[in-house]
Amino acid sequence: MDFSNKTKPELVAICKERNIQGYSGKKKEDILLLLTNNASIAAPLRYIDLFCGLGAFHTAFNTSSRFQCVLASDIDEGVRNIYKANYGLEPKGDIRKIESVPDFDILCAGFPCQPFSIAGNGEGFKDSEKGNLFYDILKIIDSKKPRMCILENVKNLETHDKGKTFQTIRTELVNRGYLFVSKVINSADYGSPQARQRIFMIATLGKPFVIPTIPKVTKPVASIIDLTVDRNDLNMTRYTIKEKALRKKADASKPRILYDVFPVLSKEKQEKLKGVAAKGGRQGERVYSIDSVGITVCASSGGPGAKTGLYKVGEKIRRLTVTETLGMFGFPKTYLFPNTKDEDALFYLGNSIVVDIPKSFVSSIEQWFQ
Repeated sequence: MDFSNKTKPELVAICKERNIQGYSGKKKEDILLLLTNNASIAAPLRYIDLFCGLGAFHTAFNTSSRFQCVLASDIDEGVRNIYKANYGLEPKGDIRKIESVPDFDILCAGFPCQPFSIAGNGEGFKDSEKGNLFYDILKIIDSKKPRMCILENVKNLETHDKGKTFQTIRTELVNRGYLFVSKVINSADYGSPQARQRIFMIATLGKPFVIPTIPKVTKPVASIIDLTVDRNDLNMTRYTIKEKALRKKADASKPRILYDVFPVLSKEKQEKLKGVAAKGGRQGERVYSIDSVGITVCASSGGPGAKTGLYKVGEKIRRLTVTETLGMFGFPKTYLFPNTKDEDALFYLGNSIVVDIPKSFVSSIEQWFQ
Protein backbone atom coordinates (compact mmCIF):
# COMPACT_ATOMS: atom_id res chain seq x y z
CA MET A 1 0.00 0.00 0.00
CA ASP A 2 1.27 3.48 -0.91
CA PHE A 3 1.21 5.81 2.12
CA SER A 4 3.06 8.72 0.48
CA ASN A 5 -0.09 10.73 -0.23
CA LYS A 6 -1.33 10.53 3.36
CA THR A 7 -1.21 13.41 5.83
CA LYS A 8 0.63 13.00 9.13
CA PRO A 9 -2.61 12.60 11.15
CA GLU A 10 -3.73 9.93 8.67
CA LEU A 11 -0.41 8.11 9.03
CA VAL A 12 -0.70 8.23 12.83
CA ALA A 13 -4.24 6.82 12.57
CA ILE A 14 -2.96 3.94 10.43
CA CYS A 15 -0.24 3.19 13.00
CA LYS A 16 -2.84 3.07 15.77
CA GLU A 17 -5.14 0.91 13.65
CA ARG A 18 -2.34 -1.60 12.99
CA ASN A 19 -1.01 -1.43 16.55
CA ILE A 20 2.39 -0.17 15.32
CA GLN A 21 4.41 1.50 18.07
CA GLY A 22 7.06 4.25 17.87
CA TYR A 23 5.26 6.98 15.91
CA SER A 24 4.85 9.42 18.80
CA GLY A 25 6.81 12.67 18.32
CA LYS A 26 8.13 11.58 14.91
CA LYS A 27 8.11 13.63 11.71
CA LYS A 28 5.91 12.59 8.81
CA GLU A 29 8.90 11.14 6.93
CA ASP A 30 9.86 9.00 9.93
CA ILE A 31 6.31 7.72 10.37
CA LEU A 32 6.17 6.93 6.66
CA LEU A 33 9.37 4.88 7.01
CA LEU A 34 7.95 3.13 10.09
CA LEU A 35 4.86 2.10 8.13
CA THR A 36 6.91 0.96 5.17
CA ASN A 37 9.08 -1.23 7.40
CA ASN A 38 5.94 -2.74 8.96
CA ALA A 39 4.02 -3.17 5.71
CA SER A 40 3.55 -6.88 6.41
CA ILE A 41 1.26 -6.05 9.36
CA ALA A 42 -2.21 -6.30 7.86
CA ALA A 43 -4.82 -3.70 8.69
CA PRO A 44 -7.67 -5.00 10.84
CA LEU A 45 -10.89 -5.90 9.09
CA ARG A 46 -13.49 -3.78 10.85
CA TYR A 47 -17.05 -5.05 10.79
CA ILE A 48 -20.44 -4.12 12.15
CA ASP A 49 -22.80 -6.78 13.49
CA LEU A 50 -26.38 -5.69 12.78
CA PHE A 51 -29.30 -7.68 14.26
CA CYS A 52 -26.45 -9.32 16.13
CA GLY A 53 -28.44 -11.77 18.23
CA LEU A 54 -26.07 -14.07 20.11
CA GLY A 55 -23.14 -13.01 17.92
CA ALA A 56 -22.60 -15.91 15.52
CA PHE A 57 -20.60 -13.63 13.20
CA HIS A 58 -18.56 -12.40 16.17
CA THR A 59 -17.77 -15.93 17.36
CA ALA A 60 -16.84 -16.95 13.81
CA PHE A 61 -14.58 -13.93 13.22
CA ASN A 62 -12.90 -14.38 16.60
CA THR A 63 -11.12 -17.38 15.07
CA SER A 64 -8.83 -14.80 13.41
CA SER A 65 -7.03 -11.95 15.17
CA ARG A 66 -7.52 -9.71 12.15
CA PHE A 67 -11.24 -9.03 12.60
CA GLN A 68 -12.45 -6.18 14.78
CA CYS A 69 -16.09 -5.52 15.65
CA VAL A 70 -16.65 -1.76 15.81
CA LEU A 71 -20.43 -1.78 16.31
CA ALA A 72 -23.17 -4.26 17.14
CA SER A 73 -26.91 -3.67 17.23
CA ASP A 74 -30.04 -5.52 18.33
CA ILE A 75 -33.47 -4.32 19.39
CA ASP A 76 -33.80 -7.00 22.12
CA GLU A 77 -32.45 -5.80 25.48
CA GLY A 78 -31.98 -9.33 26.79
CA VAL A 79 -29.85 -10.40 23.86
CA ARG A 80 -27.81 -7.17 24.11
CA ASN A 81 -26.92 -8.06 27.70
CA ILE A 82 -25.91 -11.58 26.63
CA TYR A 83 -23.78 -10.21 23.77
CA LYS A 84 -21.97 -7.79 26.09
CA ALA A 85 -21.25 -10.57 28.61
CA ASN A 86 -19.64 -12.73 25.92
CA TYR A 87 -17.80 -10.19 23.76
CA GLY A 88 -17.21 -7.17 25.99
CA LEU A 89 -19.01 -4.88 23.54
CA GLU A 90 -22.34 -3.29 24.37
CA PRO A 91 -24.63 -3.37 21.32
CA LYS A 92 -26.74 -0.41 20.28
CA GLY A 93 -30.50 -0.83 20.19
CA ASP A 94 -32.95 -0.35 17.33
CA ILE A 95 -31.09 0.03 14.02
CA ARG A 96 -33.53 2.80 13.07
CA LYS A 97 -32.35 4.90 16.01
CA ILE A 98 -28.56 4.59 15.65
CA GLU A 99 -27.25 8.14 15.33
CA SER A 100 -23.69 7.46 14.16
CA VAL A 101 -21.85 4.50 12.67
CA PRO A 102 -18.02 4.28 12.71
CA ASP A 103 -16.08 3.49 9.55
CA PHE A 104 -15.96 -0.22 8.75
CA ASP A 105 -15.04 -2.68 6.00
CA ILE A 106 -17.67 -5.42 6.34
CA LEU A 107 -21.37 -5.18 7.09
CA CYS A 108 -22.91 -8.31 8.64
CA ALA A 109 -26.67 -8.56 8.98
CA GLY A 110 -28.83 -11.56 9.75
CA PHE A 111 -31.90 -9.37 9.39
CA PRO A 112 -35.30 -10.52 10.77
CA CYS A 113 -36.48 -13.63 8.98
CA GLN A 114 -40.07 -13.85 10.26
CA PRO A 115 -41.58 -11.80 7.39
CA PHE A 116 -40.09 -14.25 4.87
CA SER A 117 -40.28 -17.48 6.86
CA ILE A 118 -42.67 -20.38 6.32
CA ALA A 119 -42.90 -20.58 10.13
CA GLY A 120 -43.39 -16.80 10.42
CA ASN A 121 -46.03 -14.46 9.02
CA GLY A 122 -44.75 -14.56 5.43
CA GLU A 123 -45.65 -10.93 4.72
CA GLY A 124 -42.18 -9.95 3.52
CA PHE A 125 -41.65 -6.26 2.82
CA LYS A 126 -45.34 -5.68 3.67
CA ASP A 127 -44.50 -6.28 7.32
CA SER A 128 -44.20 -2.66 8.43
CA GLU A 129 -42.27 -3.51 11.62
CA LYS A 130 -39.67 -6.02 10.42
CA GLY A 131 -39.98 -6.42 6.66
CA ASN A 132 -38.69 -2.95 5.84
CA LEU A 133 -35.52 -3.18 7.93
CA PHE A 134 -33.58 -4.11 4.80
CA TYR A 135 -33.96 -0.50 3.71
CA ASP A 136 -32.38 0.63 6.99
CA ILE A 137 -29.42 -1.57 6.10
CA LEU A 138 -29.28 0.19 2.73
CA LYS A 139 -29.13 3.59 4.46
CA ILE A 140 -25.96 2.50 6.27
CA ILE A 141 -24.54 1.09 3.05
CA ASP A 142 -25.24 4.36 1.25
CA SER A 143 -23.58 6.33 4.03
CA LYS A 144 -20.47 4.17 4.53
CA LYS A 145 -20.07 2.23 1.26
CA PRO A 146 -18.44 -0.84 2.85
CA ARG A 147 -16.41 -3.05 0.54
CA MET A 148 -18.27 -6.18 1.64
CA CYS A 149 -21.79 -6.93 2.90
CA ILE A 150 -22.82 -10.33 4.26
CA LEU A 151 -26.57 -10.86 4.60
CA GLU A 152 -28.33 -13.94 5.96
CA ASN A 153 -31.95 -15.01 5.98
CA VAL A 154 -34.25 -18.02 5.70
CA LYS A 155 -34.15 -20.22 2.62
CA ASN A 156 -37.70 -19.14 1.77
CA LEU A 157 -36.48 -15.61 1.03
CA GLU A 158 -35.28 -16.83 -2.37
CA THR A 159 -38.78 -17.83 -3.47
CA HIS A 160 -40.86 -15.42 -1.38
CA ASP A 161 -43.48 -13.51 -3.42
CA LYS A 162 -42.50 -15.54 -6.52
CA GLY A 163 -38.88 -14.45 -6.19
CA LYS A 164 -39.65 -10.72 -6.21
CA THR A 165 -38.33 -10.13 -2.67
CA PHE A 166 -34.95 -11.71 -3.44
CA GLN A 167 -34.74 -9.87 -6.75
CA THR A 168 -35.43 -6.56 -4.99
CA ILE A 169 -32.54 -7.16 -2.57
CA ARG A 170 -30.21 -8.15 -5.39
CA THR A 171 -31.22 -5.20 -7.59
CA GLU A 172 -30.82 -2.64 -4.79
CA LEU A 173 -27.26 -3.81 -4.15
CA VAL A 174 -26.28 -4.17 -7.81
CA ASN A 175 -27.60 -0.67 -8.54
CA ARG A 176 -25.15 0.58 -5.91
CA GLY A 177 -22.22 -0.96 -7.76
CA TYR A 178 -21.96 -4.20 -5.81
CA LEU A 179 -21.20 -7.62 -7.25
CA PHE A 180 -23.75 -10.03 -5.80
CA VAL A 181 -23.49 -13.76 -5.05
CA SER A 182 -25.78 -15.97 -2.99
CA LYS A 183 -26.09 -19.55 -1.89
CA VAL A 184 -28.57 -21.59 0.14
CA ILE A 185 -26.42 -23.48 2.64
CA ASN A 186 -27.38 -26.39 4.85
CA SER A 187 -25.36 -26.10 8.05
CA ALA A 188 -25.20 -29.92 8.23
CA ASP A 189 -22.92 -29.75 5.18
CA TYR A 190 -20.58 -27.36 7.02
CA GLY A 191 -19.81 -29.43 10.11
CA SER A 192 -22.89 -28.73 12.21
CA PRO A 193 -25.02 -31.49 13.79
CA GLN A 194 -28.09 -29.44 12.80
CA ALA A 195 -29.86 -29.45 9.45
CA ARG A 196 -30.61 -25.76 8.98
CA GLN A 197 -30.94 -24.23 5.52
CA ARG A 198 -30.31 -20.51 5.19
CA ILE A 199 -29.48 -18.21 2.32
CA PHE A 200 -26.25 -16.22 2.47
CA MET A 201 -25.95 -13.19 0.20
CA ILE A 202 -22.56 -11.51 -0.21
CA ALA A 203 -22.16 -8.19 -2.01
CA THR A 204 -18.71 -6.80 -2.76
CA LEU A 205 -17.16 -3.76 -4.43
CA GLY A 206 -14.48 -4.15 -7.09
CA LYS A 207 -14.18 -7.92 -7.35
CA PRO A 208 -16.50 -10.87 -6.75
CA PHE A 209 -16.42 -13.10 -3.70
CA VAL A 210 -16.56 -16.87 -4.09
CA ILE A 211 -18.56 -18.55 -1.33
CA PRO A 212 -16.34 -21.40 -0.16
CA THR A 213 -17.38 -25.02 0.04
CA ILE A 214 -15.80 -27.46 2.44
CA PRO A 215 -15.50 -31.26 2.40
CA LYS A 216 -18.77 -32.63 3.72
CA VAL A 217 -18.40 -34.34 7.11
CA THR A 218 -21.55 -35.60 8.79
CA LYS A 219 -21.67 -34.75 12.48
CA PRO A 220 -24.53 -36.48 14.36
CA VAL A 221 -26.45 -35.06 17.29
CA ALA A 222 -24.68 -37.65 19.46
CA SER A 223 -21.53 -35.54 19.15
CA ILE A 224 -23.03 -32.80 21.35
CA ILE A 225 -25.12 -34.95 23.72
CA ASP A 226 -24.34 -34.79 27.44
CA LEU A 227 -24.85 -38.36 28.63
CA THR A 228 -24.87 -37.23 32.27
CA VAL A 229 -28.26 -35.56 31.77
CA ASP A 230 -30.87 -37.91 33.23
CA ARG A 231 -34.39 -36.77 32.52
CA ASN A 232 -37.46 -37.68 30.52
CA ASP A 233 -39.39 -34.80 28.93
CA LEU A 234 -42.23 -36.83 27.41
CA ASN A 235 -45.08 -37.39 29.88
CA MET A 236 -46.48 -40.76 28.84
CA THR A 237 -49.70 -40.12 30.75
CA ARG A 238 -50.41 -37.28 28.31
CA TYR A 239 -48.76 -38.62 25.15
CA THR A 240 -48.35 -41.86 23.28
CA ILE A 241 -45.76 -42.72 20.64
CA LYS A 242 -45.93 -44.70 17.42
CA GLU A 243 -42.81 -46.09 15.81
CA LYS A 244 -41.98 -44.63 12.42
CA ALA A 245 -41.38 -47.23 9.73
CA LEU A 246 -37.97 -46.90 8.10
CA ARG A 247 -38.79 -46.89 4.39
CA LYS A 248 -35.22 -46.84 3.18
CA LYS A 249 -31.68 -47.07 4.47
CA ALA A 250 -31.03 -44.45 7.12
CA ASP A 251 -29.05 -41.42 5.90
CA ALA A 252 -27.08 -39.91 8.79
CA SER A 253 -26.82 -36.59 6.92
CA LYS A 254 -30.59 -36.10 7.33
CA PRO A 255 -32.74 -36.06 10.49
CA ARG A 256 -34.29 -39.44 11.22
CA ILE A 257 -37.71 -39.73 12.86
CA LEU A 258 -37.99 -42.65 15.29
CA TYR A 259 -41.50 -42.02 16.63
CA ASP A 260 -44.50 -39.83 16.02
CA VAL A 261 -46.00 -38.38 19.21
CA PHE A 262 -49.75 -38.14 19.79
CA PRO A 263 -51.72 -36.70 22.70
CA VAL A 264 -53.76 -39.14 24.78
CA LEU A 265 -57.38 -38.36 23.91
CA SER A 266 -60.42 -38.47 26.14
CA LYS A 267 -63.07 -41.11 25.36
CA GLU A 268 -65.28 -38.38 23.88
CA LYS A 269 -62.57 -37.22 21.47
CA GLN A 270 -61.67 -40.81 20.60
CA GLU A 271 -65.28 -41.45 19.65
CA LYS A 272 -65.47 -38.22 17.65
CA LEU A 273 -62.31 -39.06 15.71
CA LYS A 274 -63.20 -42.70 15.20
CA GLY A 275 -62.17 -43.80 11.71
CA VAL A 276 -59.89 -40.80 11.20
CA ALA A 277 -56.29 -41.84 10.53
CA ALA A 278 -53.82 -40.44 13.03
CA LYS A 279 -51.07 -38.29 11.55
CA GLY A 280 -47.71 -37.22 12.88
CA GLY A 281 -47.63 -33.58 13.85
CA ARG A 282 -45.09 -30.79 13.98
CA GLN A 283 -41.39 -31.36 14.52
CA GLY A 284 -41.99 -30.82 18.25
CA GLU A 285 -44.30 -33.84 18.15
CA ARG A 286 -41.74 -36.31 16.87
CA VAL A 287 -38.83 -38.19 18.41
CA TYR A 288 -35.55 -38.14 16.50
CA SER A 289 -32.40 -40.25 16.46
CA ILE A 290 -29.14 -38.86 17.86
CA ASP A 291 -27.22 -40.99 15.33
CA SER A 292 -28.13 -38.58 12.51
CA VAL A 293 -27.99 -34.82 12.18
CA GLY A 294 -30.77 -33.05 14.04
CA ILE A 295 -33.71 -30.95 12.99
CA THR A 296 -33.71 -27.17 12.70
CA VAL A 297 -33.85 -25.57 16.13
CA CYS A 298 -36.80 -23.21 15.84
CA ALA A 299 -37.66 -20.38 18.24
CA SER A 300 -41.39 -20.67 17.50
CA SER A 301 -41.98 -24.45 17.39
CA GLY A 302 -44.27 -25.97 20.01
CA GLY A 303 -45.34 -29.35 21.31
CA PRO A 304 -43.57 -31.49 23.92
CA GLY A 305 -40.35 -31.07 21.94
CA ALA A 306 -40.69 -27.31 21.61
CA LYS A 307 -37.76 -25.47 20.02
CA THR A 308 -35.16 -28.27 20.01
CA GLY A 309 -37.22 -31.33 19.15
CA LEU A 310 -37.29 -34.59 21.12
CA TYR A 311 -34.43 -37.08 20.96
CA LYS A 312 -34.09 -40.65 22.21
CA VAL A 313 -31.02 -40.69 24.48
CA GLY A 314 -30.53 -44.17 25.87
CA GLU A 315 -33.94 -45.16 27.20
CA LYS A 316 -35.05 -41.57 27.79
CA ILE A 317 -36.85 -39.20 25.45
CA ARG A 318 -35.97 -35.57 26.02
CA ARG A 319 -35.31 -32.16 24.57
CA LEU A 320 -31.80 -30.79 24.21
CA THR A 321 -30.31 -28.74 27.02
CA VAL A 322 -29.09 -25.18 26.46
CA THR A 323 -25.46 -26.36 26.42
CA GLU A 324 -26.26 -29.09 23.90
CA THR A 325 -28.14 -26.60 21.74
CA LEU A 326 -25.11 -24.29 21.80
CA GLY A 327 -23.26 -27.22 20.21
CA MET A 328 -25.90 -27.45 17.51
CA PHE A 329 -24.95 -23.88 16.53
CA GLY A 330 -21.18 -24.11 16.89
CA PHE A 331 -20.97 -21.88 19.98
CA PRO A 332 -18.53 -22.92 22.73
CA LYS A 333 -19.81 -24.64 25.88
CA THR A 334 -18.45 -21.68 27.85
CA TYR A 335 -20.91 -19.27 26.21
CA LEU A 336 -22.66 -17.20 28.88
CA PHE A 337 -26.38 -16.60 29.40
CA PRO A 338 -26.41 -14.29 32.44
CA ASN A 339 -29.79 -13.85 34.16
CA THR A 340 -31.50 -15.75 31.34
CA LYS A 341 -34.07 -18.53 31.75
CA ASP A 342 -33.41 -21.69 29.77
CA GLU A 343 -36.51 -21.22 27.60
CA ASP A 344 -35.37 -17.71 26.70
CA ALA A 345 -31.88 -18.98 25.90
CA LEU A 346 -33.38 -21.61 23.59
CA PHE A 347 -35.54 -18.93 21.97
CA TYR A 348 -32.46 -16.80 21.24
CA LEU A 349 -30.63 -19.83 19.90
CA GLY A 350 -33.59 -20.66 17.67
CA ASN A 351 -33.12 -17.28 15.98
CA SER A 352 -29.34 -17.58 15.62
CA ILE A 353 -27.04 -18.16 12.67
CA VAL A 354 -24.97 -21.36 12.82
CA VAL A 355 -21.39 -20.29 13.58
CA ASP A 356 -19.85 -22.99 11.39
CA ILE A 357 -20.97 -21.27 8.18
CA PRO A 358 -19.45 -17.76 8.58
CA LYS A 359 -16.47 -19.46 10.26
CA SER A 360 -15.84 -21.28 6.98
CA PHE A 361 -15.77 -17.87 5.21
CA VAL A 362 -13.00 -16.37 7.37
CA SER A 363 -9.97 -17.42 5.32
CA SER A 364 -11.64 -16.49 2.03
CA ILE A 365 -12.61 -13.06 3.38
CA GLU A 366 -9.04 -12.40 4.50
CA GLN A 367 -7.75 -13.39 1.08
CA TRP A 368 -10.35 -11.21 -0.66
CA PHE A 369 -9.13 -8.14 1.25
CA GLN A 370 -5.47 -8.70 0.37
